Amino acid sequence: MDICFEGVGQVAATFQVAGENVQPGMAVTLTGSGTVGLGADGGLPCGVVLGGVRGGAAAVQIGGAVKAAYTGTAPAVGWQELALDGEGNVKVVSSGEGSAKTAASGLKCLVLAVDEDEKSVVIKL
Repeated sequence: MDICFEGVGQVAATFQVAGENVQPGMAVTLTGSGTVGLGADGGLPCGVVLGGVRGGAAAVQIGGAVKAAYTGTAPAVGWQELALDGEGNVKVVSSGEGSAKTAASGLKCLVLAVDEDEKSVVIKL
């Protein structure tokens, strides 16, 4: 039997997209009012882009279970603090990372599945 979390509790909204490099599947952050972008390394994710950018806008999943790529150390399953890497991926926040501007820690997310070969995680936002 296959395990599937796709679509569980999905909440999506349409946002303006800042930057030309934003692609489906990338983790993004709020960069302005109603606008998302890749953000800075260590920034807090607000969601994952679902579809291609059209007319400067895209659907972004902001709640529920979603798949995202990760960089660095593979997150463990369970509650983890995650941040952006500035390139559309999430990463585990190590102690001491972060700043007052981006928060002292990452965003607490429930990691449901990890695929180390694919370097992807399924997280509950």
